Amino acid sequence: MSAIDDDITNDPDAAGTRLPGESLSQLLAELGDGLSVPVLEKRLAILVAGDVLDAATVEAVRQLNARLGEAGRREGLLRVLYDTATDLTGIRDVEAVLTAIVRRTRALIGSDIAYLSLNDNETNESFIRVTDGATTALFRNIRIPLGEGVLGAVATGGSPAQSADYLADASKSHLKLSDSAVAAEGVKAIMGVPLRVEGQVIGALMVADRHAHLFSRDDIALMESIGTHAAVALENARHFSEMAETLARLDRAQSENLAHVRALEELAELDKSMVETLAAADSLPNLLWVLTRSLGREVFVVTSTGEPMAGLAPRGDFGSAAALSAAEASAAAKLAVPFTLDGGQYNVMAAIAGDQHLASLIVAGDLAPSGLAVLERSSLVLSAALLFERTFQDAQYRLQLELVDDLMNPRAVDVEALKRRAGRFGLADTAQLVVRMVTVSDDQRQRALAVLKSHTDGRPGITALHESHLCVIEPAPRRANSSETAGPTAADDAGQAIVDALKRRRIVAIVGSSDPVAGFSKLSAAHAEASAVVRALQALMRNGEAADRASLGTTGMLLGAMDSPFATQLLEAQLGPLLAYDERRGTQLALTAWTFLENDSSTASAAESLHLHVNTLRQRLERIDTVIGATWRRGGRSLDIHVALRLWRLKSAGLGFPKS
Repeated sequence: MSAIDDDITNDPDAAGTRLPGESLSQLLAELGDGLSVPVLEKRLAILVAGDVLDAATVEAVRQLNARLGEAGRREGLLRVLYDTATDLTGIRDVEAVLTAIVRRTRALIGSDIAYLSLNDNETNESFIRVTDGATTALFRNIRIPLGEGVLGAVATGGSPAQSADYLADASKSHLKLSDSAVAAEGVKAIMGVPLRVEGQVIGALMVADRHAHLFSRDDIALMESIGTHAAVALENARHFSEMAETLARLDRAQSENLAHVRALEELAELDKSMVETLAAADSLPNLLWVLTRSLGREVFVVTSTGEPMAGLAPRGDFGSAAALSAAEASAAAKLAVPFTLDGGQYNVMAAIAGDQHLASLIVAGDLAPSGLAVLERSSLVLSAALLFERTFQDAQYRLQLELVDDLMNPRAVDVEALKRRAGRFGLADTAQLVVRMVTVSDDQRQRALAVLKSHTDGRPGITALHESHLCVIEPAPRRANSSETAGPTAADDAGQAIVDALKRRRIVAIVGSSDPVAGFSKLSAAHAEASAVVRALQALMRNGEAADRASLGTTGMLLGAMDSPFATQLLEAQLGPLLAYDERRGTQLALTAWTFLENDSSTASAAESLHLHVNTLRQRLERIDTVIGATWRRGGRSLDIHVALRLWRLKSAGLGFPKS
């Protein structure tokens, strides 16, 4: 065996190539799998040394291996590109697609940086949207006019463009700001391809290196392929995102519509319940119960001045400035208005009819929009309920007004009809009745009437304006009998409850009550008696008090003896000199003496009542001592003088009880 044969036998790459034909066949088979250039050259040297291949065949084998290698590289590149396209089209999030595009581009090209820009057609600029490999914020935020630099030129959509060393490339246009960003990043070589969607350029896909060089045609071709797939993937992701957003918006709209439908159904049911309350006898309490159940909160109804009408007892003063201001704002805007009272949150909704503020609904706590809608709708029902109630009360009041006139002014009327009319209000001709006269200032009369209607609501009796005062006719309060505890019942207060009810509304009243009488024919005299009591209280300057003849004490007895000869004799005996002195001198010593005794002989209190200085009062008292004697201030004579002075006050007012 020759030395060449030994080399072939011992060479591992030439194993199995002892026969020339077999060695060439094996080499050609391995070319299909791909051979590196060093391995191929070693194998060819062995075959040439054995005279198996000539020079032309060796060159042909080399070209074949190069073409097969290039084909394999292209096949691998296409496989990677296909995988890249498949991966990109599988991503549905736009941000994820953008990130994947620049990351895959950088990996396939082997560049230092890859980035993608999008065009802003309003500003005619292209701005970097996402990067991979960039280290400076200045570079990541480049915005460049279309047509400027490599990025701007590519983004116009003409063709791919590159620069081996951009900052030193005089053939490219330059902008100071973008050049500063490129320099800060250390970029030299730049190359990019346009991104097109349906024939329209939407941006550019770019790569950059930090060393100067030209990118090969293969790199440019690969970038164009990546750019084509990237544009499609980006557009698909955008469409998918828009579709997902549209579906989400439709889903939200459907949920909102369903919630709206449910809310409308609940409001319809609530409207039904609230309207049903209008037909009930106690519409306000029923309406409050419906609202409290619907809102799950405390609900109050107050007048336009903040006075409670129905509902739970308020924890704060709804007549305060804050509450009234919020109620006025609600009436003006026809909307619920929040306010704070004593640290608590409330919402007020005014119930109005035309331009009249009828009442206010107040709910404790914050309310959601649905709760505010309920509150606003319920105010309409409240307005209707109050108007219905007002209409009913007006009709009832007209009946009471006519009835009071007929009872106080006996004339030829149908007695049986009068009894039936009075019976509607719980008054019987055979029952013991009391007449109460209520006097207030003229400007408070209508308010006082409203308070009295509320105070007597649900109780037998009638309340109405009569002449220049308010008149109440009601059954006489039940008095304790011998088997019960002595003393008056809770209602037997000579009208003090009326005074107190009006006082709570800041109305000062005087109430005079008659003794109980039986029979409608005696009510006129009872009214005159109540009038006399009122005038007596006025004469005695006892404003804000209630009384009947008995509770007036000595004054009540005096009223019954006003026209007797004894009354005249009493005045002359006790006060004659004093009254004569006043008449001659034009002084007011009698008034001074009466005021002094009415104030428990207190100099300070009397001086204050008379609006005098204490020393002036003392001088007057000394003058009285001189006229009628100093003993008038003390002992039994003080009582006689006091009674006489009260009689004088009553006579001065022209008072006296009517004869039965």
